Amino acid sequence: MLEIEKKKFFFKKKNIWFSNYPFDVPDVDVVHFYACKEKVDKKNFNRKEAPTLVIDLGQDLDDIWKNMGKKSCRYFIKRGQKLGIEIRLNQEIEAFYRLYIDFIRKKRIPTTPESIDSLKRHGTLFTAHLGGELLSGALMLEDSEHIRWFYGASKRLEKGTNDISSVSFANRLAIWEAIKYAKAKGLKEFDLGGYYIGNNKNDPRVGINRFKEKFGGVLTTYYTYWKYYSKLYMIMQRLYSLTPGFRKHNQ
Repeated sequence: MLEIEKKKFFFKKKNIWFSNYPFDVPDVDVVHFYACKEKVDKKNFNRKEAPTLVIDLGQDLDDIWKNMGKKSCRYFIKRGQKLGIEIRLNQEIEAFYRLYIDFIRKKRIPTTPESIDSLKRHGTLFTAHLGGELLSGALMLEDSEHIRWFYGASKRLEKGTNDISSVSFANRLAIWEAIKYAKAKGLKEFDLGGYYIGNNKNDPRVGINRFKEKFGGVLTTYYTYWKYYSKLYMIMQRLYSLTPGFRKHNQ
């Protein structure tokens, strides 16, 4: 289980990852539980389904490899290795953060990113480099049994440029190295970080779904729970949920 404390204005928040079920937390204004496996009814807790793709790390690494798309994933990983793309662990977080901010802006993904200090404390970062240039990165959250793809970003290139293929190679290679890392640590599952099930075909998450599917994970329903201990925070959050940007992102 991973616990992350946050401050939003004068409110105290806590995000808890990988708990099987929610529980009360003292001295906070709101608590969120993410990637819970159990569907339970807990008094005063809200609940929603959170579909995701999960790779069972109890499998042999060869079987995990074989479950990936041959042409859409394994081929790209091999090309990246042959090209000499280097994967670095927990380096250049500031450069990755700038890349991520640029990525969500250009993709028009309405989200509020974590602070860079929080990512430094809680994230495990895999970055892909070619000739010293940062091409892409994947930031993970992990505990003693789980690892989840939290943030991903890649360099935005115009179609037709010579380097656009190398970015595709880098994206897949970074995830593959993260899977190998998790397997070597004895973790039990690799969570690909959510799966969009809405009906909007123009939503940018549809393309992200297609990318994630290439890694052979099994579609799994986890649950998100949250509880407001502060009425003021609850009111402010509900007002925010009425904004057009929030509604569009959650359709």
